[in-house]
Amino acid sequence: MLFTYGSLRIEIPDKYKFVYYATFIAGEWDFLKVNNNDRVLDASAFIGDFTVKVAKKAKEVVAVEPLPWAFEILKTNVELNQLKNVILVNKAIYDIEGITVKISDEGTASKISGEGVEVNTVTVDSLGKFEVVKMDIEGAENRAFTGDWINYVREIAVELHGKENIELIPNILRAKGFRVRFMKKFDLAKNTLKNILTHPLSFIKAEIRTQVMLNYLLGRYYVPALTSNEIKIVYAKRG
Repeated sequence: MLFTYGSLRIEIPDKYKFVYYATFIAGEWDFLKVNNNDRVLDASAFIGDFTVKVAKKAKEVVAVEPLPWAFEILKTNVELNQLKNVILVNKAIYDIEGITVKISDEGTASKISGEGVEVNTVTVDSLGKFEVVKMDIEGAENRAFTGDWINYVREIAVELHGKENIELIPNILRAKGFRVRFMKKFDLAKNTLKNILTHPLSFIKAEIRTQVMLNYLLGRYYVPALTSNEIKIVYAKRG
C-alpha cells in the first residue's frame, strides 16, 4: 500500500500498515530533533519509515536493516522520495563485526535467534559517528551498546526489549551524561494531534483505507511500549 505524509511517499505492506501510524501519526520517534548538519543512524530501519521522515532534515542518514525483503522495500522508499543522502546497509547491528547470525523473519518483531535468515553483522562504531540515533533492534540493545559511538551522540531513542535492557540501557545513558525519559500515553496523544493537524489530508486518506485509528480507539489495537512491561521506548538527550 502506498501512503503519503505531506510530500513524503512510502510503500508499506498491508500487514504492516500500523507502521505508518506509529511513525507518521503517533510519532514514536518525534522527540528526536534533527538538524541539517546531523548524521543520523536508523537501526533497524525496516522498510524505511523513519529514514524517509528524517532524511530531508538531516545531512546524512545511515539506514541499517538485516531482513532482505524489508531492505528491498527500504530501497524502494528511498528511491520514491529521491533521497540522495541515505546510505543503505543490509546487515544486523551487533557487538562483533563481520560474523554471520540468524534473524527470525517476523517483520517488525524479527530478532537474532538460533534459526532464520542468515545475515552479516556490523558494529555501530564501524558505521561512523552520529549526532542522532534511533534504535529498534528487538532485544540486541545490550549488544549494540558497546564501543565508543555513544560518546558522540547528542540525542537517542531506543525501543527496549526485555526487563534486563529496560534497566541496563537507561543506566548506561545516565552514566554517559544523558537526561533520560520513557514514552508515556500523553506523549503519543500530543504527537498524534499535532501530526494529524499538520497533514490532515494524508491522515484522512490513510484512515479511510485502513481504519487503524478507529480500531485503536475501539480497543482492537494496542501500543506494546505502553502496555507491556517487556517493551519500553526510552528517549535521552545530553545536558
